[in-house]
Parts: sequence; structure tokens; C-alpha cells
Amino acid sequence: MIQNFNYHTHTSRCGHAVGTDEEYVLAAIKAGYKVLGFSDHAPYRDYPSPRVHMNWEQLDDYIQSVTKLKEKYKDQIEIHLGLETEFYPYALEEKKELRSQVEYLILGQHFSEPTGKLCSYFKKNTDAEIEEYADMVVKGLESGMFTYLAHPDVFMNYQPEFNEACQRAAERIAEAAVRTNTPVEVNVRGTIRGKQNFPNGMRYFYPNYDFWKVMANYPVKCVIGIDAHDPEDLIRLSDVENAFKELEDLHLDFVKEIHFR
Repeated sequence: MIQNFNYHTHTSRCGHAVGTDEEYVLAAIKAGYKVLGFSDHAPYRDYPSPRVHMNWEQLDDYIQSVTKLKEKYKDQIEIHLGLETEFYPYALEEKKELRSQVEYLILGQHFSEPTGKLCSYFKKNTDAEIEEYADMVVKGLESGMFTYLAHPDVFMNYQPEFNEACQRAAERIAEAAVRTNTPVEVNVRGTIRGKQNFPNGMRYFYPNYDFWKVMANYPVKCVIGIDAHDPEDLIRLSDVENAFKELEDLHLDFVKEIHFR
């Protein structure tokens, strides 16, 4: 196994993942993981979005469930409790409240606002939207609240080319990651659908080679994230191998362990 830990694991509470919490644990054990971190999509108290992230009312159940599994399987696997969430300056106090209830937060900037309705970055983005994405990611990293940055190249999901705006965004993210000593995630979920035909050739949705080529020019610390939305995602290690091989010649620096913030 390339990496014996995964801190990016979702649950059915977010509305777009399947399986029970225990099924994820059993799948991780079967796959040979030594550490499993749950990091479902964090709730927003004033913005319920049942198919995007868990609702605030589900938070206690999530915490209790993972805590019980942590004790039940302590002799077989190390389990940790986290959340994946966006960074919005106006929601900083809410983020601090969430952080006080879990072991770690992962920064995953999916949307430009909490409801997910105004702008999703999982599409073809304008240059202005790419700049906005980089702005929020950099501010999130500088907040010091996040253990690592998830799928930093998510804005490249449907981009037809790696243009100057993409280059600038990648450079800013790399500089902020180094400055704040925050690992960045090679997210393997984008390999599930296989390579697609883009104007600049066949490639995965992510990891995006051009983006990570920029990262390789900086002393960025990297981590592999399964981004599991199905227990089978933890067993299907071919996705990890495909993502790793795609970037192998860049000689990225992968961390051996994760330190919570």
C-alpha cells in the first residue's frame, strides 16, 4: 500500500455518500489501513443542504457514532473524528465551534457560499471564479484552522485548458501551503470515472497533472486522500495507484503521518 492512512472519509449524512459508518471501518480494515479518519461535510447552522452536507441536527449523532466505533475497533484500527468544510470569513466563529467538537478540520473549498447554490467550483470556471477560489483557499490556509487542504485542484474539474489564471491560482496555493506548513491532498476520487477527452488531451478530472507540476516547483508537503463516499472506495486501491502513477515523475514529497491543528 502506498499510504496506510486515510483521513478523508464521508458518511451518508451528507446526502451523497452511501453505507453505514461501521461499513467504512470494516472496509478500511480489510484494505489494510492502519488509520481511518472520518471527515464528513460539515453542517452550517443557517444553511441546511441535505444533498450537500449534513444538517446541524445530525452533528451529535455523527460525533457519537464515530466515537463508539473508535472504541469498538481500537485493537484493529486507529480512528479519528474530523470534518471537511469550506472557509468563509463571515462564518469563522461557527468554524471555531465545530473545531472544538472534533479532532481536525480539512479545508475543501467546494462552493463560493454555504448553500452551494451560487457557485460550485465543480464546473468550467471563469478566470474570476478561479481567482475567487484561490483567494478563499489562501485565506483558509492562513487561518491556521485546517490540518490539510483537500483536492486543491478541484477547480480544474471541467477546465478545458490550464491557462494563466489556473497557473496563478496554483502558484498562490503552493506559496500559502508552504508559508503555513499545510499539506495538500492528491485526491484520487477524480480517477473513478477514468480519463476523459479534453481539448488538451485525455486526462482525469483530477488529480490534474498541470496543477501538480506547479506544486512540484515548491517544497509542498503532500498527502493522498481517498475522499471515500462508499465503503468500496477504501478497497478499490487501483484508484490510488492510478493517481500516484499519473504524478510519479514529479517526485512529490508525501508525508508519513498527519499532525492535527
